[in-house]
Amino acid sequence: MRWMVDHLSLAWPLAKRDVMARYRGSAAGLLWALLAPLAMVAIYALVFQGVFQARWSGVAGPSNGIDYAARLFAGLMVYSAVVDVASRATRLMQDNANLVKRVVFPLELLCVALVMQTAVHTALQMLVLAAMLLVLGGGAHWSWLWLLAAWPWILLLQLALAIGLAALGCYLRDLQHIVPLLMSGLLFLSPVFYPSSAAPKGLRWLLELNPLTAPIELVRAAWFGDAFPWSSVALPFAATLLLLAAAHALFVRLRPGFADLV
Repeated sequence: MRWMVDHLSLAWPLAKRDVMARYRGSAAGLLWALLAPLAMVAIYALVFQGVFQARWSGVAGPSNGIDYAARLFAGLMVYSAVVDVASRATRLMQDNANLVKRVVFPLELLCVALVMQTAVHTALQMLVLAAMLLVLGGGAHWSWLWLLAAWPWILLLQLALAIGLAALGCYLRDLQHIVPLLMSGLLFLSPVFYPSSAAPKGLRWLLELNPLTAPIELVRAAWFGDAFPWSSVALPFAATLLLLAAAHALFVRLRPGFADLV
């Protein structure tokens, strides 16, 4: 974990450069980081609640449109943050071929910078959700402090995926096509549109294996003050740390071949 802390200050200039380059020349600029997820939430809420008459189970009182959309937004933020990192990580070394080939520096820096880029977008989305709850919802809740534990967990998961997929992406080019397909299916096997308690028994084992399940449930519980089984956190959090350690070991093992493959 020491290597990750050492890279934080070095990675920010790279992350800032890529964030600005991503929106340079567009009329809305950084606002696209808000407009795109809000549009997705509006579409999903319209389809699932307006057409299928979906209701959020386990919520005291009626689940109105604002409440459903806000809960959907909370889960979608976590999913989108992880998917954005995973999808872009498969080509991370190839997209930075000049740095990989010509500059001597710790290549893990690129993975940390990728996570930082996504964190900027997520922070903006969190501000929007907070404003939505303050103005239209039930206001601030003391459980918002749980986000201080939830989001570092998600950042560690993102970093593990970034490091592992960046290393494998150099050797397995098909990953850049496979990962987005897998992530599309993962959307419906994650508690984004529903709480995990509402899933059929036959599918609950898949939710338990999904590394996004516990973080999404924790984030949603934090935003809305729902009860959360803290006893269930230890195992998935330990699995995240183990995944990060394994991904870094894989990265170190495969790194000597990056310059020849990008």
